[in-house]
Amino acid sequence: MKEMVLDENPRPAPAPAHTISEAWLGLARDPSLFIKYWNYKGAILSGILRAPIFLATYLIGKESLRLAIGAATIQFIFRFFFAGISGAMVQTFRRVEPPWKALFSLLMIVPLVSHLLEFLLQAGFGYLTGTSARTDEAILRSVSVSIISALFTLFAMRRGVMIVGESESKTLMSDISRLPMVVFHFIAFIPNEISAMLRRGAYAAALISLAAFGGFAQILMWALTNKPSWTYNNGQEIALLKYWGIDGMAALLLLVLVSSIVYERIHRHR
Repeated sequence: MKEMVLDENPRPAPAPAHTISEAWLGLARDPSLFIKYWNYKGAILSGILRAPIFLATYLIGKESLRLAIGAATIQFIFRFFFAGISGAMVQTFRRVEPPWKALFSLLMIVPLVSHLLEFLLQAGFGYLTGTSARTDEAILRSVSVSIISALFTLFAMRRGVMIVGESESKTLMSDISRLPMVVFHFIAFIPNEISAMLRRGAYAAALISLAAFGGFAQILMWALTNKPSWTYNNGQEIALLKYWGIDGMAALLLLVLVSSIVYERIHRHR
């Protein structure tokens, strides 16, 4: 079944933007692209993903079920509309080379605008219901999810998944069926890259990547769990390394080892 469109003669997709300047100029010259390519796939999935964060945060904070559902409902509605718009922007940037320029732009713009609006909306709810403390906790967790979401959305769209309004776009159910494999490749991407660095002898780059991931994992888990340290025994056994993301680096090293073993086995049987 083909993807449903609103017009009998839909507007053709804009020319692919291969540089970051072309991507920004395309949006500046035709802001209607945010509406024309409003991403209903991202809207649905983002709403489903974000609402439980607020529901769980309010329940963990021992607020009433009514307030928790209210906060989750507001978040679902907000995410449904905003994620559709931000998805259009990500799609415009998906062919930009090198990819890090697109990612940098998206991480600077989408979370900033998104969470500013989100804060105003949820802070109003918190003020009216006397649950402002829960709002801060939930938004902090939502910011963490936004970082991962921006990374994953660009990763998936560069592989033709979760796009709309283009000749290669598929139905929502078709994309959902492909998501498990995309998630697998997304998780394997950094270990595979570090494994490739080691094979090339780029040891300094591999070490920097490992340390950067450890720091990123530390900050992310701090935001999600509200605990500054999550190393072994809360860092008491390795006090000097308490805030250096040892668990994240250890997990990444394990995945790099698995990646290297798989690579060797694949090439040994060729």
